[in-house]
Amino acid sequence: MGIFLLIFWAGGACFSAWRAQRLWRDPDYYQQVVGRGVFRFRDDISRGLVRGWAPFSVGIVALMAAMMMFIIAGVGQRPHEGPSVAAVVAGLLLVVFLAGVVLQLSVAWFNRPRWCVPAYLREEIGAWAERHPRKAS
Repeated sequence: MGIFLLIFWAGGACFSAWRAQRLWRDPDYYQQVVGRGVFRFRDDISRGLVRGWAPFSVGIVALMAAMMMFIIAGVGQRPHEGPSVAAVVAGLLLVVFLAGVVLQLSVAWFNRPRWCVPAYLREEIGAWAERHPRKAS
C-alpha cells in the first residue's frame, strides 16, 4: 500500500514540476489554466495561486523527497536510536515544503516576492490590492 502512495506522490510531484516550468515560460498556458478554473476560489485568488505555482511545486518536490528520506531513515521502526542523517534531511525538506506553501500564498495575496512570479506576470497586482485598493498603495 505504501509503495502505491509513493508512486502517486511521485507522479503528482512530477506533474507539478512540469506545470510550473510550463507556466513560467508560456503566457498562453497560464491563461488556459486560469480559464479552466483549477482552483474553486474567487478569480483573484485563483489567478494568484496559479501565479505562485513555481514555489508550491518546489515544495511538493521537497515533500516527496522528505517522504523518501523518512522511509530510508526507517522512522518509527527504531524508537530507541537517535535521529539519523536521513531523518534530519527529511525534516529540513519539510521546512522547504512549508516555505513553498507560504511563498505561494504570498504570491497569491501580494504578488511578492517578485522572483517567485513569472516575468510576464510581475506587473499584476495581488488579491489583497484588488480587494483593498486604498490600503495597497
